Amino acid sequence: MADSSSSSTSEYEKEELLDRMLTRLALCDDSKLEALLSKLLPLAISSLSAHSTLVRNKVLEILSHVNKRVKHQLEIRLPLAELWKVYTEPHAASMVKNFCIVYIEMAFDRASFKEKEDMGPVLIANVSKLPQQHQDIILRIAARVIGECHASGIDNEVAAKYRSISGSQDRELFIEFFRHTMLYQMPPQGGGSPPGLSVVQANRVIGKNPLKSDVILTMKLGILNVIEAMELTPELVYPIYLSACVDRQDPVVKRGEELLKKKAFGANLEDPNLVNRLFLLFNGTLAAENIPQESRVNPGNAALKTKLMSIFCRSITAANSFPATLQCIFGCMYGTDTTIRLKQLGMEFTVWVFKHANLDQLKLMGPVILNGILKLLDGYSYSDSDSVARDTKSFAFQAIGLLAQRLPQLFRDKIEMAVRLFDALKLEASSLRLVIQEATTSLATAYKVMRFSHPVDFFFSFYFVSEI
Repeated sequence: MADSSSSSTSEYEKEELLDRMLTRLALCDDSKLEALLSKLLPLAISSLSAHSTLVRNKVLEILSHVNKRVKHQLEIRLPLAELWKVYTEPHAASMVKNFCIVYIEMAFDRASFKEKEDMGPVLIANVSKLPQQHQDIILRIAARVIGECHASGIDNEVAAKYRSISGSQDRELFIEFFRHTMLYQMPPQGGGSPPGLSVVQANRVIGKNPLKSDVILTMKLGILNVIEAMELTPELVYPIYLSACVDRQDPVVKRGEELLKKKAFGANLEDPNLVNRLFLLFNGTLAAENIPQESRVNPGNAALKTKLMSIFCRSITAANSFPATLQCIFGCMYGTDTTIRLKQLGMEFTVWVFKHANLDQLKLMGPVILNGILKLLDGYSYSDSDSVARDTKSFAFQAIGLLAQRLPQLFRDKIEMAVRLFDALKLEASSLRLVIQEATTSLATAYKVMRFSHPVDFFFSFYFVSEI
């Protein structure tokens, strides 16, 4: 009984205190309002943890009055550091946190450059420990602060604060958010999410209000400068720098290319996590994955895909990443946004895959890719003379030869393949004749290994054509 009576008295006293503060707030001149809010606002929001409905209602009255007074007066600053302290109290009630985050956002809009600069590293230092629904809000604030404060560079002292963030979960969260921000572009008029992102990811970046192009530019430049200052492993930053290299805005492209050469050249292209992230950029969400539509990631744009293909052709892990490898090759061959350059790179990657994929993977992919190659070759005429078309066909014939070497059983009783190569020897440009002859030789060996049913006829034909 004594405890209950004491608690009721405390709640009553708190209500009385808040009532006096509301009166003081109502009588306060605008010139003195900032000083009053520096003490009143943290106390009022903290009082939302009270069990008394009367106390909570009094707090809501105070906050309503504050909103009306400061809404159109951005020169009135709010107590950012004090609000953050209330928000991060270990046992703060969820209602306290929910109201606190609203006023933290308002406080950042009014904070000085120095205050924002100091708070930036603090925001993301323990972001993984925040409530799930608040993480995106804090990351958006952090990205905006980084854009405003570090688009042209970062002070050594502040850089050291960012480097001191050691939590692996925190790092994963903000690196992922920065990667999405780097991929974000102004949406097309028809709506939808940008290439490389899902609707959910795009909404995480922008929040409720669309971003202007100048804000996007400064955010991306600031992120690039902060990421460089943090001295992260090349595998973590590689996708961010790569995305920057194909941005729509020239300053971002220039900075991305500079950092890719300087900071990410040593990335381990055999790192499975890195390769998976790069394939996600290229393919988007695989068709077979059971994922809601709004969470399905769009494939990257043609410029990003072109960059990625040159990387995949240097990674044995990429050659053995079925089914992503298969989807990548077919995206190059027949994707809706493919280009003649991507078709060439897709065939080059096919040669790499047939050379380096392990046999188990090759048995799964080989027959499907072979059909795709033949269909692609059928789309060219023998008179195609541009260099990209010649290179594409050259890689296609190399791929057939390699597949014959590694999967000879695939060509059992496929006499039409021999006919196709003989025709190509007679009709294709002379610059392709050597690579076609090599493919034909590999096919001959495959037939021999598989005890081709008409070896005499085959080798006679092969000898006759090779003499033409």
